[in-house]
This record gives sequence, structure tokens and C-alpha cells, in this order.
Amino acid sequence: MVHTLTCNAFGEQTYVVEHGDGGLTVVDPGMASGEERKAFQNLCDRLDAKPVQVLLTHAHLDHVMGCAWMKDTYGLVPRLHPADRETYERAPRVAEVYGVRMDPVPEAALDLAHGDTVACGQVELEVRFVPGHAPGHVAFVCHGGGWTLGGDVLFRGSVGRTDLPGCDAAALAQSIEAQIFTLPESMVVWPGHGGPTTVGEEKRGNPFVNGPGSGLLQREAEG
Repeated sequence: MVHTLTCNAFGEQTYVVEHGDGGLTVVDPGMASGEERKAFQNLCDRLDAKPVQVLLTHAHLDHVMGCAWMKDTYGLVPRLHPADRETYERAPRVAEVYGVRMDPVPEAALDLAHGDTVACGQVELEVRFVPGHAPGHVAFVCHGGGWTLGGDVLFRGSVGRTDLPGCDAAALAQSIEAQIFTLPESMVVWPGHGGPTTVGEEKRGNPFVNGPGSGLLQREAEG
């Protein structure tokens, strides 16, 4: 089962995956305030489980604001794709630009790669490399559960920004078409902001990428 907490000033979605054996995997820990961290601890208590793993879809500051706290509190370092190392390391400096306080990020494990399988107790997640919004962006696909933690690639009726450093509109279009739209239409996509959607819903109605080669994003990328 997947649980979500809305965190920080950016409305980031932090996901908590139950292992089924008392363990939890935390994806994109964005909890920045004491209140948000308490809410996370309350969730752990309610589930009678503890976090044993931290994964990142990507390393933009809103998705890593709780990494230092997770390391200090639970001894866990985040796992991410090596192509997002620079994004991860500069996150605290970017936070200063936004006027947001953020703790220095801890050392990370740069060990996620496309095609990997990440074990979360009884749950298995396939790692899919989906660059575009960030150089080292990945999605975590749970084929057995019919859901995907997609980060900031695809939203309900929208797509991830491509106007930030390291973004690439053409790469994002390719990622969505090759790695997300090839999943079953019933696949639920839990995004990094906002509520869930499905692959089928976005293929039919997303105004930015509503089918191979026909969405606005593709035309912009090609032009």
C-alpha cells in the first residue's frame, strides 16, 4: 500500500510504501517543518512500521528537503540515479535563491539505474529512467500493484516543467512516450505534486502529451 504526505511550501508529495513486513520505503522525502516530520512519525506509528530505505525520483530541492532529517533520525541515505548528483548537491544553494531554509544534504548512494528492481519487502519496483524534467529522473513502477511513483514527469492534465537548469523538453517527451505511455492504461500514476491519474486518462486527455507525436510538447520539441 502507498501512503502520501503533502510537504513543504511547494506542495510536494512524499510517498511511503509499506513492505508488508514492518518496513517502509520513503520516496522523495520533502518534509521540511517540524509539523511535517511529526506527521510522518505519526504515520509510521499508525502503521507500526519503520523506514528502512529512501529513494529519490529526482533531486530538485522540494523532493529532498527531508533527506538530512531522515539521515539524522533513521540513519538512512537516499538512493538516486547518478545523473542527478549535481542537482542533488546544489539543492541547498537553490533553496537559498527561493528564500527557503534547507539543511545540507547528506551523502547519497548513486546506485539506481534503468531496469533495476528495487525490493521493498513484498513489493518490487522497476526503475525506469525518465529524464527531461531533471537529468537523472527515474520512475518507480510497481507492476504487481498497478501503480507508478512518477515524480515530476507526468501530472493530471500536465507535465513536468522544462524551464529549469538541466531540463530538456525533447527528452521529457521521449520519456513519457517510451517509458510511461507504454505501461497499461489502467496503471495509476502518483505524481510529485497533486493527485493521482492513470496512463489511459493522460493518453486521451493530457493537452501536452496526448498521444505519440501529437501533443503540444512534441511539437515544441520538434520545432
